[in-house]
Amino acid sequence: MTKGRAYNPSQVIFAATSECNLNCRHCFIKRTDKKISIDDAKKFLNANKEHLEKIGFSGGEPFLYPEFLYEISKETVRLDLLFDQINTNGDWWKTEGDLRTTLLKLYNSGYDGKISLSCDSFHSQHMNRIIIFIQAVQSIFGKGSLNIQCVLKENEEEKTPIKLFTIEENFPEIKIHLLHQSFSSDNKDAWKSAKWFKDDFCEGPGHIFYVHPDGKIAPCCGFANENDALIIGTINDDYDTLMENAHQNKIIKMCYEKGLKKSLPEIKQAIKKAGQKLPGRTKDICTFCDYICKNYIP
Repeated sequence: MTKGRAYNPSQVIFAATSECNLNCRHCFIKRTDKKISIDDAKKFLNANKEHLEKIGFSGGEPFLYPEFLYEISKETVRLDLLFDQINTNGDWWKTEGDLRTTLLKLYNSGYDGKISLSCDSFHSQHMNRIIIFIQAVQSIFGKGSLNIQCVLKENEEEKTPIKLFTIEENFPEIKIHLLHQSFSSDNKDAWKSAKWFKDDFCEGPGHIFYVHPDGKIAPCCGFANENDALIIGTINDDYDTLMENAHQNKIIKMCYEKGLKKSLPEIKQAIKKAGQKLPGRTKDICTFCDYICKNYIP
């Protein structure tokens, strides 16, 4: 029988800011004015460098806080760590000169990871600006430097988004990752599946330190990480404290070791005892994790 393994992070994702120039309906990020301190992020990397391999950036829109990208990229290179990717909507720049200046500063800071562009029916980007962004990235970082994350709406065909046709026609070398839309557990559309999710023990979105803009740290990059039930500490805590908090967290142990689906009977019983019942079935494991964080803390 397949089973997971204990939470063992080897990567940091800094959600440097929750500010964003877009307001997409499928986004779960809480908008605040918080930004991660550059000094705190450097201290965190230096204190935990022996346990880490890769560094990535998310948000909000990380390019709205470019100083953070430059300085943490320099520190990542100095510590001889690797880069994962920067998640961006590619539409944050005002002029082409502004775009190229920012990307060149990032390149000169030593960043050599991927640029991951979110481009789908939810984003309101103009395609001419996205094409300019892609061309600028490829001219500075190389043709293999960019990939695309495309979230499909419910019942949307894989090739429906016209943006994908345009990108595939102009940039056939770019890899496009198709993702299904996720719903918060508060949304009734999340519970219409005929089957339950399959346990993945958070092998995809997990085994990371996800640092929120307010400095709180979660154990995964799934949208349920906004819940306090998954917070294992802050950027100012040491590695041993974060790991001890994680290993004492029963929801995290369910996610990583036992499996959320295998824990269903136990969860159903507890929810029933509280006079509630599950809203239905969901095929999205992050939706279910979001639900138990909000309704069931063992």
